[in-house]
Amino acid sequence: MTNKIYLFLFCLLSFSYTAEGQIGHELIPNGGFEEYPPETKQPGDEEEEDEGKAPDYYDPYLKPKYWYFNSSLAYSRTKDAHDGTYAIKLYPNGGSFFSRDKDFNPYHIVVEPGAEYQLTYWYKGSLKRPNITVTVDWYRDLTSIKKDSREKDKVRTSADQWQKKTMTFKAPAGVNRAGVGLYIENDYESAESGGFVLIDDISFKMTKEGTGTATLEAPSNLTAHPQQREMELSWRPVADTDVQYQVLVDGQPVATTKAVSFIVEGLEPGSSHRFSVKSVKGAEQSKPSDAVTQQTQSMNMGVEEEGRIPYLYWVKEAGTCPRSLPLYYHDLADPNAAIAYQVDGTPVTPVDGKIVFATKGQHILQIEIVETPGRKWEIEYKLMVD
Repeated sequence: MTNKIYLFLFCLLSFSYTAEGQIGHELIPNGGFEEYPPETKQPGDEEEEDEGKAPDYYDPYLKPKYWYFNSSLAYSRTKDAHDGTYAIKLYPNGGSFFSRDKDFNPYHIVVEPGAEYQLTYWYKGSLKRPNITVTVDWYRDLTSIKKDSREKDKVRTSADQWQKKTMTFKAPAGVNRAGVGLYIENDYESAESGGFVLIDDISFKMTKEGTGTATLEAPSNLTAHPQQREMELSWRPVADTDVQYQVLVDGQPVATTKAVSFIVEGLEPGSSHRFSVKSVKGAEQSKPSDAVTQQTQSMNMGVEEEGRIPYLYWVKEAGTCPRSLPLYYHDLADPNAAIAYQVDGTPVTPVDGKIVFATKGQHILQIEIVETPGRKWEIEYKLMVD
């Protein structure tokens, strides 16, 4: 393992180094936890030597080179290793540790876009439930492109036997750096009973070179936050800053935007939909992002229920709202209802579904809503416009 470590450091410090030819080469320095800073002598060591006693001092809390540990994990090193002399011992108090270089840069691994990488580690311990989430952060220079967290690949430990975990990752298009980290989630039951996990021989190697094709990368980390008739989408951008993003609902494109967020409108309360996003550049399109299925909120009250009052959910309880106010409602039974607006006594016509206030500060917004002759409201907001 030592030869692999020195090879990696040499490559990392060479600015002319490229990712080509990495297949099979170890990319994580000191993944076996065998390298440590020099141990300092403790008070009394020299006296013991003078008395003819070998100090044989061993610091169990000495941190391995090229790694960072959250203090919550109560790190220590142990000689109960899978291979070599040392492994690391951690407690399930919630925290992470990650590989770094000599300059404390966690995104130090040089990678090739489109290439496949294999991450492996060995583990054993006395945890009561599955744990350990591996994350690879993909970067282009200093820009985060994708966070690849394997929350479904948690492991179940055995106190008596070392086991190996293997995972495969594919580098997104446009990236050139990566960082590797492991998260130990909080497991109160295991922690109370002294449960721990030992980890050794973490490895990250290229197994397949990238294709070298200039295909667009799909957006990642799509999230969907539901309202009653809208769905608020957001996602992580791709490396190419010239792309636009096509939003798909149930497989059908509904809009294209330069932003990394979008509000899907015109949905029905309590309805379920499948959302995804593509990168587009001219005639070129990426594959869709991983889809997210989400259900809109149901109405708070029945259509004919007494006491139902439609309201603008972008207006906060204290009456604050943005200067450009989206006219999105909760508890509006008919999206085609006749709605009239006045600001400070003057009728206004919304533009692109918004009212834009002339100034910040206090304003009176009056709204008249008519769903049917028997279902109509006059609503007044005393607003503080931000």
